[in-house]
Amino acid sequence: MQTTDTNTWEIKRQIEDNNFKWYVLSVVSGQEELVIENLKERAKKQNLEDAVKDYMSPMVNESSLKKWEKVIKQRKLYPGYVFVCSKMNDKVRYVIRNTPWVRLIVGAETRPIPLTDDEYAKILDQIVKSQERSELKIPFKEGDIVMLKTGDFKGMKWTMRAIDAEKNTAIVNIEMLGRLTPVVIDLDKIELMS
Repeated sequence: MQTTDTNTWEIKRQIEDNNFKWYVLSVVSGQEELVIENLKERAKKQNLEDAVKDYMSPMVNESSLKKWEKVIKQRKLYPGYVFVCSKMNDKVRYVIRNTPWVRLIVGAETRPIPLTDDEYAKILDQIVKSQERSELKIPFKEGDIVMLKTGDFKGMKWTMRAIDAEKNTAIVNIEMLGRLTPVVIDLDKIELMS
């Protein structure tokens, strides 16, 4: 009987950690924010607010052009995962594991394994890089040949010189009286020549 008690004590010792660390929870995809709200509420009811410090479901902005209007939409960087910064003991583990839509705490079979500092730094770096990549992509670049879709110069081919994404305009070179002249034009009035 003593080996059973020793095994129980060993398992308890494995999941006992009084330092704040980031743990990864596998959750039902699409329910990440609801899981965070449930965890906050359950931690409060169980008086675990001093044991559970922070929650994260990283979001990044994606920009796109719809009818030449800049549209910003948020998307989850890690769908199906929630990050929790907490101490780890039987009570915290029980509350997390029994929160609706939580599948499991990532780790070994009987022991949640926290993220290392390097892993956490890489996640934060990935969030920053995703934000940088999510900047608006315009289908034109300097040097492209474009054609005006409307107005007096409809059908004329011009060379793209510069783009101002904030103002939704481009500077194109048109030939007037034998020389190239820069003209500012709205992006929605031009199309790329194939």
